[in-house]
Amino acid sequence: MNKYKSGLRRIRNFGLSRRNFNKGALGAAAVAGLATAGIPGMAHAATDITFLGWEGYDAGLFVDSYLADNDINLNTTYIGNNDEIVSKLVSGGVGTIDIVTPYMGYIPMMVAADILQPIDESKVPNLDKIHPFFKDDPNIIVDGVRYGVPFTWGTAPMMYNTQVISSAPESWSDLFKPEYAGKVGMMDDPLGNIMLGAVNATDAEVATSLTKKQLDETIKYLISVKKVARLMTPSWGDLADAMARGDVVITFSGWETLKKFCADKGAGHIDYVYPKEGTFAWLDTFSIAKDAPNADIDHKLCDMIVDIPAQKMIGDEFIQGITNSDAIAQLGISKDFYPYDDLAGLASKATFFAFPPLEEGSGKTTFNEWLEAYETFKAA
Repeated sequence: MNKYKSGLRRIRNFGLSRRNFNKGALGAAAVAGLATAGIPGMAHAATDITFLGWEGYDAGLFVDSYLADNDINLNTTYIGNNDEIVSKLVSGGVGTIDIVTPYMGYIPMMVAADILQPIDESKVPNLDKIHPFFKDDPNIIVDGVRYGVPFTWGTAPMMYNTQVISSAPESWSDLFKPEYAGKVGMMDDPLGNIMLGAVNATDAEVATSLTKKQLDETIKYLISVKKVARLMTPSWGDLADAMARGDVVITFSGWETLKKFCADKGAGHIDYVYPKEGTFAWLDTFSIAKDAPNADIDHKLCDMIVDIPAQKMIGDEFIQGITNSDAIAQLGISKDFYPYDDLAGLASKATFFAFPPLEEGSGKTTFNEWLEAYETFKAA
């Protein structure tokens, strides 16, 4: 077996539960659009497109009648983590799956495992409208070839209660101020916590490329954060509840959309800031699986998800970050929840890190070693 496939099989579940936002509404939006008709120039029988990704990430494909008008059935399988995309493709899904929605950090490994196919940019004209900060991310362009169409994003800022903290915190070290002891919140997210911990506790140039010593330093730092934390939650909804109640007034890591979650709970005084040490960012894509059975339609769907109607839905209805510059200019309420006015400046505050190594031999710790170390943190 290809060593990359072997390594990819070993990736375990980790907390990227941000995609569970309003998933009932998102799922309903997608299901409401299901219909059939007949695609010109193709067989008259309905065309089945197999979609493997996060719940709600298909909703933008139903903003118009394209699927219905062209007799296309979108057969969806929703995932709980990115590993499920990989495991299904390496265990027989190649040749049967069309669209997948990987986090950008997975793409170099998936290309090495030979389970993605290149994007034909001539078939995705809306790529030209994507802001360069997202479009040109090096994780989705491997050896000069594009393997993903970036359509939604977010970062991990510090959230804080403006009624308690009148001036925006400047540093992650503010978590350790005596007045916040027992009022800190954090997510139970191995990948995110270790990345952010490494940003703060080590001299690593890349937060996902850590020596054993740097990983140990990171875990020690995370344990110190845990000691001042009131809670470590499994979901963003739980963290929003704690902030809305006032139990948590400042966080280690966060998400811009938490501001909206809290406002919906009557806590409009929750805001976020990017501390001076920086943080990590995530970028999710539409990608096409290797040997996808409907490549032409798949490219059309990749183009649709970054067209203005889909992007506005993702932005204003689901409060996700979007990538199409023209759509950003037309956003309503959600424009206030993301730093769209300075995306170039955001690059100095939040970094799209590649995934940690899967195989030993590089001198850097592997993702399995991260997970083992994280158990030490959780047990502390």
